[in-house]
Amino acid sequence: MIDVKNAYPYILLFLVTGLSSFSLEAQKGNGALPHSSTAFVVIAHRGNHAFFPENTIPAIKAAIEAGAQYVEIDARETLDSVMILMHDATVDRTTNGKGAVSTLTYAQIQALHTTAINGEQYTVPTFSEVLQVCKNKINIYLDFKNANVAKAWSLIQQAGMEHQIIVYPNTLQQYQEWQVLAPQMPIITSVPAASLSVNKLHTFYSTMPIAVVDNLYNDSLIKIAHAHHVKVWLDVEGAHETPEIWNKFLKMGVDGLQTDHPQQLLAYIKKVKEGE
Repeated sequence: MIDVKNAYPYILLFLVTGLSSFSLEAQKGNGALPHSSTAFVVIAHRGNHAFFPENTIPAIKAAIEAGAQYVEIDARETLDSVMILMHDATVDRTTNGKGAVSTLTYAQIQALHTTAINGEQYTVPTFSEVLQVCKNKINIYLDFKNANVAKAWSLIQQAGMEHQIIVYPNTLQQYQEWQVLAPQMPIITSVPAASLSVNKLHTFYSTMPIAVVDNLYNDSLIKIAHAHHVKVWLDVEGAHETPEIWNKFLKMGVDGLQTDHPQQLLAYIKKVKEGE
């Protein structure tokens, strides 16, 4: 399958040649972000996984307790069509099992466990379970790895979570399906390298119905995004993440940061605001 971050020449071609298949209402739909208590949003990457295993219920609850506005999670589908949380295509890295998620049944995955630093063991949650944990407590940044869009949208509606989610599609087909089935769902994506210039970025936003982008690291490009009412949330998680990095992007005027350290980032933002 094509990763959306590497497929934008094809996406743009698709949009130019095939956008007529979408209604005008669908094109207007991607823009209403979930309500947030703050203008600047802190996104807990795969939950607050500095303390608990990534993409688990405890990691998500820890993100809520930390005060993050969003929790970023990864959705995949099992062999028997159950949506679960798993970043990788296989269970090898994060659990005591082996095999591709798509070749394992839910019962097989449910029998596995992921282990925290302190030795505590946790199971792999379903998407439905996570929706209930997050409802009215934290918004979801859904990295839609490999699952059925119609089923995901149905589960979101059943949980009453239509207004608490933003989706990152990972394939061209996913993007199209979200546009058709749930045009009101805000979309986050990356700007293609070919469009990372002042002139081309205006065209990109005029063509692409999106709410947020995650890869603008230039003041002038960020201003263009804002002129088109598009937010900029940057991924800063990783070994290189430091207060200096946070400060750099805060000064650029970005609207959110995805982090491995939500408590520390929230405390830093509070400190900066108090010093203003």
